[in-house]
Amino acid sequence: MMQKITSQQNDTIKHIVKLQSTSYRNKHKQFIAQGYSVCKTLIDQQYQLIDIYMTESAWNKYHETYTDLPITLVTDAIMHKISTTVTPSGIVAVFALPQQSYIPTHNAMALYHIQDPGNLGTLIRTAAAMNIENVFIIDGVDPYSPKVIQATAGTIAYTNIITTDWQNFINKHTHIATCALVVKDGQSPEYINISNSIIVIGNEGQGLPIEIIKQCSQHLTIPMPGQTESLNAAIAGSIALYIKSVQN
Repeated sequence: MMQKITSQQNDTIKHIVKLQSTSYRNKHKQFIAQGYSVCKTLIDQQYQLIDIYMTESAWNKYHETYTDLPITLVTDAIMHKISTTVTPSGIVAVFALPQQSYIPTHNAMALYHIQDPGNLGTLIRTAAAMNIENVFIIDGVDPYSPKVIQATAGTIAYTNIITTDWQNFINKHTHIATCALVVKDGQSPEYINISNSIIVIGNEGQGLPIEIIKQCSQHLTIPMPGQTESLNAAIAGSIALYIKSVQN
């Protein structure tokens, strides 16, 4: 029989709300996803589903998709409480955090200290579009925060996400070229081949520290013939990933 929760003080509801916190997510090894498309993508890609919470209107609309899954109905007020979006879609799902495992490959991207969830989500989405296998998150925003998951539009399911630190990352990839994306003094795409290199993208405001730039075997600068001094990290990173893709 389908469960229904009507109290905002329910312990399960409190648990879901707390999953908006990085420390709580890491402690319980769970995260939340929101919306029909995002949740369906994660389910289709075999993410371990804990439960799905839906309003009655959402259930009436999507019940054929979720018939054989664990569903809990909640009130509209509860949906507003557990959702992080301004206009809740009526669907929130809880998933287990995936296990971290990977095989080192040049088909990868390393993101250093990316702080904005929207930027991280965009870069992960672009990585998925360019068929990038591994995405390393180094000292940045949590890739499983609700805002990042939403910004990926579910495409986080198509990439292998690894959270780590720079030293561990570089130690595991000593035999693979790395290409730092830099604002100036790097080579233009027509003079450098990055098809077999891991793209390294830095923080939105500060870019990459000089120590990290020095450890990278290549340096790429995107030519800008216009008046703009620099590009948003997500835009610049997406262009670099496209360059890597077309050079393959």
